[in-house]
Amino acid sequence: MIENGVMVVGVDGSRSATDAAKWTAAVASRRRCGLRVVYVLPEPRRPSTAPEVGGREPLAAEQYRAAEAIVTDVVTVVRAYFPRLDVEGRVESGPVTAALAAASEGAHMVVLGHSGSGSGALEALLRRSTAQDLVRRASCPVASWRGQPGRLPDDERPVVVGIDTGPRGVSVALVAFELAASFGTSVVAVHAWFSLPGVTEPSRSVPPEVLAAPRERFPQVPVVEVSVEGDPADVLLGHAADAQLICVGSHGRGRFAGAVIGSVGRDVLQRSECPVVICPPAR
Repeated sequence: MIENGVMVVGVDGSRSATDAAKWTAAVASRRRCGLRVVYVLPEPRRPSTAPEVGGREPLAAEQYRAAEAIVTDVVTVVRAYFPRLDVEGRVESGPVTAALAAASEGAHMVVLGHSGSGSGALEALLRRSTAQDLVRRASCPVASWRGQPGRLPDDERPVVVGIDTGPRGVSVALVAFELAASFGTSVVAVHAWFSLPGVTEPSRSVPPEVLAAPRERFPQVPVVEVSVEGDPADVLLGHAADAQLICVGSHGRGRFAGAVIGSVGRDVLQRSECPVVICPPAR
């Protein structure tokens, strides 16, 4: 039983899922928490008439053994890299989104792999609207891992955060600062804005009230403020090449350039070349 909090990584046997597990393990190690490796076994579409074997139908039993083997392999790989990390593996059943949302209860983060290769059930999940459903239903931030295999968190690349106003913006900034503190790196706070005829002129600087609480809680984290006129997703993605990860808020209409935050998150999720952390609304 993991006691000091946990990060969850969903795996499906794909290479990107294993790479995501290594990255998640590195983050968990730096945050001094545990790691839970989860494989979600889909429920059968129709009941089988075949006799049960050992309490399970033959096909279900075979699928369960295959899932257990995948989880065991990933746990073994992670432990080879991080022998002191508290790691556990689980095979859950049910719809993938619902099972991962349940796994998010009490977790620091849920991480999914995404290589863009098109293989793997979780990669397919990330390309469908159900990925957004997971973000809405999760009780913690949801991360989509992507990037170079084997590249783990370091203290050189910054954490980039998209700035929104109000409680939503503060909660997203706090996540970004906490991650930066655990990596020993800096934060780049990005504020994008538009000037539209007949519309109240937006703030052209990063709203100081959004960064006040994160600065106070994590005074050791250096901050670079960037305020640029332009499309929020394009501005954020302009920093992706040199970023540790990009942190944005989830659905809801905010004042981050007057855009729909969910649209920005989806755009960044689809186009980013580095891990993307989507934070749920402040509760």
